[in-house]
Amino acid sequence: MASSPGRQPILVTVPDLVGLRAQQARDFAHRAQLVAVGPDPDLGPTIIGTVTRQDPPPGALAARWSIVTIWTTRGGPGDAGVREPRIPSPPPLAVSVHDPEPVPVPEPEGEVATTLEEGD
Repeated sequence: MASSPGRQPILVTVPDLVGLRAQQARDFAHRAQLVAVGPDPDLGPTIIGTVTRQDPPPGALAARWSIVTIWTTRGGPGDAGVREPRIPSPPPLAVSVHDPEPVPVPEPEGEVATTLEEGD
């Protein structure tokens, strides 16, 4: 009896994910029956930013539920760069940055304030 080659994988077309936000790219890939992941397996499934490159390329055929590796910018448009750690740390909110207001000193009782008139 001849051995059968087994079941052939179902092929799907890889969508174009470049230019999409990372979450949108993951959703599009999922709808196309693919799994979008970042290039570094140590970073986990969370990817952020805008997709700049992908592998396999758009229009290629891939086995259903196979991996599409996507590379992203780190923060997307308007990214201000690294935000932490801030050294030195900002002061706590309870600390005042400015000098306190001077406390008014009351005039002693019994003394009459004298004013100079013009022409004296």
